[in-house]
Amino acid sequence: MRVVIAPCAYKGTFSPTMVARAMAEGVRHAMPDAIIDMVPLADGGDGTIEALYAGTGGKIKEMDVEGALGEPETAKWLKLPDIAIVELASACGIAKLSGRTLKPLDAHTYGLGQVIKTVVESRKFKRLIIAVGGSASTDGGAGALTACGIRFFNEYGDPVVLGGGFLHKIAKVDMTSMKDWTRGLTIQVATDVHNPLLGPNGAAQIFGPQKGAIEADVALLESNLLHFANVLSEATGRKGTDEPGAGAAGGTGFGLSCGLGATIISGFGFVREVLNLDSKLEKADLIITGEGKLDSQTVSGKALGELLRLNETFKKPMLAVPACVVDADLAKLTGFKVIVPASRGDVLASFDDIARATADAIKQSR
Repeated sequence: MRVVIAPCAYKGTFSPTMVARAMAEGVRHAMPDAIIDMVPLADGGDGTIEALYAGTGGKIKEMDVEGALGEPETAKWLKLPDIAIVELASACGIAKLSGRTLKPLDAHTYGLGQVIKTVVESRKFKRLIIAVGGSASTDGGAGALTACGIRFFNEYGDPVVLGGGFLHKIAKVDMTSMKDWTRGLTIQVATDVHNPLLGPNGAAQIFGPQKGAIEADVALLESNLLHFANVLSEATGRKGTDEPGAGAAGGTGFGLSCGLGATIISGFGFVREVLNLDSKLEKADLIITGEGKLDSQTVSGKALGELLRLNETFKKPMLAVPACVVDADLAKLTGFKVIVPASRGDVLASFDDIARATADAIKQSR
């Protein structure tokens, strides 16, 4: 029997790759003769590079960058044949600020831009994918664009300070150094966030509070993003504030689209393509998946929900081993033959818990 193990991360505890390894232990215990195909999943957020590396190989590169608040960080990016994959979360993500005070007006994406600049100026790739989940900032991607070479000046001709709280000070945008900068390179922003840049469903109002923004901060960030969109669009001739995904990563989706001419694509769709997921599911006899919390949101846009929809084509039995499950939402979680959580209550799941739950799920499915 061929078993495809395709989990997402248990956020805050285990990466997709570690979850897959634990599940594989459970499969070996319950089905010693099974052929195991580990395919860790991601959707453009934390763990995207690790999942793709586990599934395809390539070479992980590291470089020193500025974190979201200017602190030194080490960012990773993945080199594949003709494709480079950059991950915002690795450079300046909110997880990097664990234990620190969030500063929603000061946080920026400059570190992401440093990685983008390195990749673009290497002239070694035909395609650049920028995974933008897990951000700490709401700067519209201005920090990343600054690192790439776009210059933002205030009314006195001085460079504008980094951070979403200062976007209203931009009076002039200088694109001089960007002429032909991305020639011959296709740039794509991978995200499964569909929010626009502005408005009640936009970057500031929906995601700002998650990054430490209080009500007054949200109002300022909303106003600043509107101003930023106007001045950047005037400089580039591109629009896109209402494009699905423009509000991803604090408006970074918009900034990269408008500033660099990037297109916004499905994060899961890209991972599906690179991992050759369709072919692996077609050959599978059983699929085992999971994520940190299985609830009603699982089926709406998350990678696991996309996997469920994809399996409607292949109709393979699918087992879920999440860290935990919201019992009230079980009726909405159709598509799984068996659901066995790895933990209960507030207890964090361990590696062994995941393995045991996987073995139990297999036994219950027989």
